[in-house]
Order: sequence, then structure tokens, then C-alpha cells
Amino acid sequence: MAKSMEIVPSGELQKQFGRYSDEAMIRPVGVSRNGRLRFVMVPIDDYERLRRRERVAGRAEDLDEETLDAIRAVEPAPECDEAEARLSAS
Repeated sequence: MAKSMEIVPSGELQKQFGRYSDEAMIRPVGVSRNGRLRFVMVPIDDYERLRRRERVAGRAEDLDEETLDAIRAVEPAPECDEAEARLSAS
């Protein structure tokens, strides 16, 4: 279940930083300024997990021939046939 985010004005965060930093360990805390959400406080483990998931997009034209050949040679796993059959049946 997703944790709901508490949103707090930046002035309130300054006054009660300890409270909100503790709260951020339980659920995300959004920080607003002039009524606009500016950033979100999350535990370092969550931040690092999100960073690991970051992807860099590239263009196929930028890949070398060896990499393209390796991609072309990939065969779907056997369980993909079962999933494909289920999708076709829909």
C-alpha cells in the first residue's frame, strides 16, 4: 500500500525540522513554498533505490554492431509463449 504524502510549508519545516525529518522516515514529506510543492523528503534508502532505477535513454543508431547483433540474437524465455497465448486469447 502506498504511503500518503504529507505536505508542509517550508516555514513550518524550518520551525519543526526534527518532527518532519522523523515523519519522512515513515512516509514522504512534501515541502511547499508559496503554495507550490518544491521537493520531497524521503529516507536515504528510498532515494538510493530510486537512483538505481534511473535509466538513460539511448538511440539504436548509437549502438555498435556487436551490441546490435547481441540484441537481435535474443530469444524470448519459454514462459513468454504462455503469456503471448493469453494475450492473443483476449
